[in-house]
Amino acid sequence: MNISALSTADLEPVSRLAREIWYLHYPGIISISQIDYMLAQRYCPDAIAAQIAAQQAWWDKIESGSLLAGFASHEPGSETGTVKLDKLYVHPRAQGRGLGQALVKHVEASAHGRGFRLLYLQVNKGNTASIAFYRKAGFDITDRVKVDIGDGYVMDDFVMSKAIGTNTA
Repeated sequence: MNISALSTADLEPVSRLAREIWYLHYPGIISISQIDYMLAQRYCPDAIAAQIAAQQAWWDKIESGSLLAGFASHEPGSETGTVKLDKLYVHPRAQGRGLGQALVKHVEASAHGRGFRLLYLQVNKGNTASIAFYRKAGFDITDRVKVDIGDGYVMDDFVMSKAIGTNTA
């Protein structure tokens, strides 16, 4: 497995991968129209490129062999010393091989190296598989939030957090 920063050449493939993963994972958790809305808003190549160019987020990809298997992004959090794991996805065909855990550890190390001490994320309350994954990675539910994301859509999420810097590999 190989983890590296996203390049311009990765923008389209990551956008396509996000679309494929979302349509496999999120139906039954959120509506198809909300999936379409969120993909267009957050995962189009231009949106990803703008975040990277503005240095608002760090995006990484993970490859297994020559296969683009997943990606993650993290960004400074809303409070001093915090970093938000904003996106972490591994294609279902590549799950169960430790790739997701490797991405979490990579983000932890990256964030710790930048001086952050707390890593947090938001996960849909109905996304039981992801909640279990994050618990296994050492996160605990620390809050609940409902966020209006526009067009009548709401994210009804748990906030999960973990201290970083003491157990990063």
